[in-house]
Amino acid sequence: MGTTPTEADALPMEDLLVVDTDVHVPEHHPDIAERVAAKMEMPYSHLLDPNKGSGGYGFPRTGSHSEVPDTLSVFGGRDDVTSDVTDTDTYIDEALRERFGVDYPIINMQPMWDVYPDTEQIVQQMPAANDVLVEEFMAADDDYFGLISVQTRDPRAAAEEIDRLGDHDQLVGVFIHPGGQERGLGESRYDPIWAAAEDNGLPVVFHTTATGNMWDMAGIYRTMSKMPEIHALSHPYAMMWAVTSLVANGTPAKFPDLEFVVLESGIGWVPYLMSRLNREYSTWRSQIPLLEKMPEEYIRDQFYFSTQPLGEFNRRSHMADVIDIVGAESIVFSTDHPHFDFDNPESIRGFFSHLSEADQRAVFGENAARVFDLPV
Repeated sequence: MGTTPTEADALPMEDLLVVDTDVHVPEHHPDIAERVAAKMEMPYSHLLDPNKGSGGYGFPRTGSHSEVPDTLSVFGGRDDVTSDVTDTDTYIDEALRERFGVDYPIINMQPMWDVYPDTEQIVQQMPAANDVLVEEFMAADDDYFGLISVQTRDPRAAAEEIDRLGDHDQLVGVFIHPGGQERGLGESRYDPIWAAAEDNGLPVVFHTTATGNMWDMAGIYRTMSKMPEIHALSHPYAMMWAVTSLVANGTPAKFPDLEFVVLESGIGWVPYLMSRLNREYSTWRSQIPLLEKMPEEYIRDQFYFSTQPLGEFNRRSHMADVIDIVGAESIVFSTDHPHFDFDNPESIRGFFSHLSEADQRAVFGENAARVFDLPV
């Protein structure tokens, strides 16, 4: 994308409300893990060893997106493990709000609990991590918002966690990691989660990792030898599976007031999936009896898709075509702070320059403000 980063004395994106729907303060960060472990009991508290710090990732740390390879020198590059994530003035305010013009960050802990083998551990870890999010980040600034992370292995425990925190003013959604589930997320066993989210007026937010992909498509994963293969396919594959399972099993029809937000898989796959599901519905309508309208309509009515990572066609106009098909009303903005493939909002805005000012305002802030019911 290759634009010049904003000068320090400039006011980037000053004419728009900017809501960043994907800001990470992962629980695998040593400082966060230490705080989560302190709230857990043996034998599980010792599993979160803050001295290991790798979070179980086997990915190279040398990659950096050409857009913003090093925002602040104190980071030594964008990285969610070595950065001082608990110093919110530096990690969020200076790096994200002041430099890139983000008005409201929506913070997630990026857990991937459903790939862990021990259900008792993740049920205990869930409230511990959410309490750390509240105590360390929501308490730091009234303009920070967060997501309630839940595991799906025990749906009733997840529903209870949503009910426990659902009335917190700064917790504005429910975070689920698609990956590691025994069955597709649309199956009725997960209905208690969707019911609790709907009852509390909270959207469900999906964000996966390549770690989850190791479980869901293990055979294919074993055949991949290069990081670009894994990174290109893991997120969109997981999200296509999640959306397909939800629609095919009628979850949007069963919970018509529930909205879903899909993070960090771009938008290029969305037109294909809508058209493909329409075709399958026309062919196998008896197999999807709960749907009363075309799958595309449910997706357009109840699903939102974040910009990052926005694709890069050789012809820039092709991305404008994709944006128009998905629809400005269905897109929300995200940076993926602080990861190496961070998207600079100024550069991303260029891809939306063909839209009206009203549609640009919707994409960069107003859609998210409405979906997450932000007091802005």
